[in-house]
Amino acid sequence: MDDLFKIFIEQLRDGHEERIDERFDPDFLEVSEVDLAFNQPVNLQGTASLAENELILHWNIDTCATIPCLICNEPVGVPIEITDFYYSEPIEEIKSGVYNFKSLLRETLLLEVPQFAECNSGKCKKRNEFQKYLKAPSDLSEEEGYQPFADFDWK
Repeated sequence: MDDLFKIFIEQLRDGHEERIDERFDPDFLEVSEVDLAFNQPVNLQGTASLAENELILHWNIDTCATIPCLICNEPVGVPIEITDFYYSEPIEEIKSGVYNFKSLLRETLLLEVPQFAECNSGKCKKRNEFQKYLKAPSDLSEEEGYQPFADFDWK
């Protein structure tokens, strides 16, 4: 499976471009968290090319992560869509002439997982049950709130 993640630098010389259109099994992400799962394939479309002495990757990525609802703790599917992702790697740092983008793809996806999600498109059915435990929004306007620089003389 690791061969799917390899880009051969020599094949990109003389202005050639490699098109990438792959559907990866989410197991390559190696996520073993209780509150995070990837159950749908990772779709990757894009290109790999050389510009001067740089490997340039241009991708569109989509998949779905599952995290617990902020209110009821039930699993929520959160779509992850990354468009026009660009990455460059100096060719001199690719010693073997083969670039493996598996860890880059993994890191890129994990950084896009939101910290919080709420089921039913932000309208969890159990929100009313927990409302009494939640803090009410402050009635203070922005001007009345804490202003650490209010006494500064800006002149």
